[in-house]
Amino acid sequence: MKLDQYEKELVSIAEEIVYYLMRSGVSKDDSLDVTQDVLVKMLESNFVLPREKIRSWMYRVAIRNYIDSYRREKKYQEILQQEFFREGLTSYDQELGSQLYDLLSELPNHFQTVLDLHYFQGFSVKEISHILGNSQSKVKIDLMRGRNKLKKIIKERGLSYEDLI
Repeated sequence: MKLDQYEKELVSIAEEIVYYLMRSGVSKDDSLDVTQDVLVKMLESNFVLPREKIRSWMYRVAIRNYIDSYRREKKYQEILQQEFFREGLTSYDQELGSQLYDLLSELPNHFQTVLDLHYFQGFSVKEISHILGNSQSKVKIDLMRGRNKLKKIIKERGLSYEDLI
């Protein structure tokens, strides 16, 4: 497909916007998504603007779109936090592992949440970091420290792995 001069200018401006957003701290994927949306919007529009106005319009729309998507994502994370993780641990229905789950409830809340999400709910480290809004390394550290504290509690009670399953 051949692009006419107007479309070539739009594409070159879109490439500038991608680099601008990336320099501003936006991830490469997000900057590409935002810029693609702006470019498609511009190509589908029925009006033609001079180059000097197109450039500023595309930058303005790209920045606003990114801010809107950032706010939506932040709001989504807040809703997840408020609605799904405010009550702490959910009760464990199965008899197997219920004693382990009771011991888990003796840990500080942040360890309980991370261990529950990973072992009982089956979330990956990446998913947990996204849900809690923490880095993946923080989640890994909390998992390790939570496991160590849980091992210490189990040892203090004189229990073994076989006693808990």
